[in-house]
Amino acid sequence: MRKYKGILVIFGLVLAYFMFFGSSKVQTADLGQVLDRTDFALKSYQEHATEQGFAEIGDEQMAEFTEFYTAVLNSDPQFYDGTLGLTVQEDASFLGFADANANGIQDEKEGKVFTVEVDSENERLIATDVSGNSTGLRLSGSGFLTGMLIGNLISRQGRAGVRPGSFNSRAVGSRTSYKAPSSARSSSRSGGVRAGK
Repeated sequence: MRKYKGILVIFGLVLAYFMFFGSSKVQTADLGQVLDRTDFALKSYQEHATEQGFAEIGDEQMAEFTEFYTAVLNSDPQFYDGTLGLTVQEDASFLGFADANANGIQDEKEGKVFTVEVDSENERLIATDVSGNSTGLRLSGSGFLTGMLIGNLISRQGRAGVRPGSFNSRAVGSRTSYKAPSSARSSSRSGGVRAGK
């Protein structure tokens, strides 16, 4: 009987370790929601930029757009269990991360959740999760300033060595065929997004 008690104690300690320190695996995001909200953010920012009379999209406007885009990702109805942070990478991809302390900075233990890239040659956005699953959304008819924002991202891609045909061999499922993992499904998938500018 003592032999079994020892095994149970060891098992209990291992279980407790994983419960308290467990795997730091980050929740998977619903890429469909990510793309829907990216599209919404682009269209809404176009309206804001027009109202403000922007003549160009520079680094200041890109930072402002990224802040707005982050707010859209975290708007109700929420599709992610925690706060999402967002940064623009050197290659012009947007990196979404689990922003546990909601400070807008990716700290050491705050893992990547998804990336969004602009595929200019095929006129689409590509969202990819941490498992390597990708889905795409065709860039809809956008206004002049949204075109300039996309142009800013394409210029960044060029400086980082990302060429227009770089995404041609990427295996990407359509937005309509993407099925969110159960941990990432929104209870109100078609609900409206509220994020004011």
